[in-house]
Amino acid sequence: MVVTSTSTQRAPAADSTGPSPAEAARQVARLFPEVYRRFHYAQHLRGPAELPVTRRSLEVLAHLAASGPLTVGEQAEHLGLRRNSVSELLQRLERKGLVARVRDERDERRVLVWLTDAGRATVGRIGEVLAPDLLGGAMASLSPADRATVVRGFELLATACSTANAGRPARPSERTAP
Repeated sequence: MVVTSTSTQRAPAADSTGPSPAEAARQVARLFPEVYRRFHYAQHLRGPAELPVTRRSLEVLAHLAASGPLTVGEQAEHLGLRRNSVSELLQRLERKGLVARVRDERDERRVLVWLTDAGRATVGRIGEVLAPDLLGGAMASLSPADRATVVRGFELLATACSTANAGRPARPSERTAP
């Protein structure tokens, strides 16, 4: 293929090894924001019960996941909050279907608060950046070979980053301009 000076893209030569590292970096940097926008978890919440609206709610859910079932008083003590504040917060989470009150099997006088399946799923998604269900839909439209290429590309980038920066975090002063 002949490339003229008016062309904006060069066609690779038959024996080409692909774009230069700088050009590949520019291409990935150009494409990544669109991938992020399309598949970012927080952009595609399906309703208020999927993720609590406050940081305090997330803190309570994460604490329950780490500690196991607790009474309202125990939860308040662990979080350093007043019992009535925690009780109100837990009531809101209960209305959203994220926690449930259960009797303690060892002492039926005690009522514990524990995560529901929806609550556990929410905690599991805390910190999740890309939504697997959205990615799955996109991956379903690709051929098996293309899916493998996408996965392999991310594996290669992750490995290259960890190999290039083994043992040290990147500092802003070490970053190079594109």
